[in-house]
This record gives sequence, C-alpha cells and structure tokens, in this order.
Amino acid sequence: MAGAPLIEAQGLSVTARAGGLRVTGLALRLEAPGSLVLVGPVEAASAVLRALLGVERPDGGVARVLGEDPLALSPARAGELLSRVGFLPRSGSLLANLTLRENLLLPLQFHRRLGAAEMERVTAAALARFGLDDAPEVRPEEVSLPVRRRVALARATLLDPDLLVLDDPLDDLDEEDAAQVVAALAAWSRERPRALLVASHLAGTAAALRAPALTLPVTRA
Repeated sequence: MAGAPLIEAQGLSVTARAGGLRVTGLALRLEAPGSLVLVGPVEAASAVLRALLGVERPDGGVARVLGEDPLALSPARAGELLSRVGFLPRSGSLLANLTLRENLLLPLQFHRRLGAAEMERVTAAALARFGLDDAPEVRPEEVSLPVRRRVALARATLLDPDLLVLDDPLDDLDEEDAAQVVAALAAWSRERPRALLVASHLAGTAAALRAPALTLPVTRA
C-alpha cells in the first residue's frame, strides 16, 4: 500500500524567470523513503522547485508539501510547514553579509530554540555529515565553493527534515567533491525514512545518486 507523499504536483505549470522557458502539466509524487531527480534546464528546474515549495505561485496546477498547499496557508503556518523541509536553492543559499557559522545557525534562530550544548551537538552533527569540522567565522566569499556548498547542505539538514529539496547540488564541483556530497546525501537518506528531491541540468546526477529521473516537459514560453 502506497504511503502519503511528502511532495506532489498535479498539472503544475511554471514559467522560468529567464531564458524564455516554460514547464507545462508536470505531475510527480515522492514518498519516503524515496528520491527523485528532476532533469532540465537550469532556470526551468529552479522555477519548478520554487513553485513546489510555494516560494512562487505557479501559472497553473497544484503542489502539496507534506499534504498541504503552502500557498493556501497563512504565512505563519506555511513557515511552520516548510521548517520540516530542507531547501538548497541554486543561488543565494548563503547570505553574503553573514559568516559561515551565522548562516549555519539561521534555521535554529527562526524555528527552534536550543540550549548551548544541544545547539553545539546539532550543528556539529550536521557539519560532520558533510565532512566539515566547523563553520568558520568568515564570510562565504573567503572560502572555496566546495566549502560553501557543504555548509549550505549542512544548514539544509540542520532541523532533521522529512524532505530535502536541492537545486543542482553537484553543479561546479569536481569529481571528488561531487562524490563526497553524493555519499553524504546517501548516508542522510539511510538515517531514517526520508525523501530527497533534486533538480539538475546534469544528465549524470540521477545515476550518481542512484535515483530515478524525471525529465521536465519544457517548451519555449
């Protein structure tokens, strides 16, 4: 018997911010445990993820996260719902005016109040998951892309989400760094029943993650 989906879409249509691309009539359903890679052009795939999470309103269709439509909820309730989802956007995942550690701690400040000892335990576990000992007190531009990506991924998993949504997490990583991120995501998925939804313009991402692929129905807008 099928379980309840953690994220689903029916007849979802979106128009990308740039590039003149449109996705029409997308249908998907992802349960836990499970994973899915959406394959398509960068701007189109990013637009789909934003619509699925209620960050932007789609042109048509409906999307549900953990059984609810984020756009139909009050801002407070939508924020509570999305606190159960880890999200890595393609750009702007780390705030340039904050240090890496300040960026890492943002979800705890907004969604969960912990004592100092518990905060240290949670953040250390999230960083270790992606091969980091610490998130230094430096701005993102002062470290390499692989370090920035790992900190952003650690932050996405910090609240122990049921669902992890990642926009091109392997983009611009070399083969070694990409393999390490894939291994970390696979380990995260095995910790308990969870779902992983990834968007990528790279044909090999699904194979690397050992996940089924869904090619986005993209046309020119």
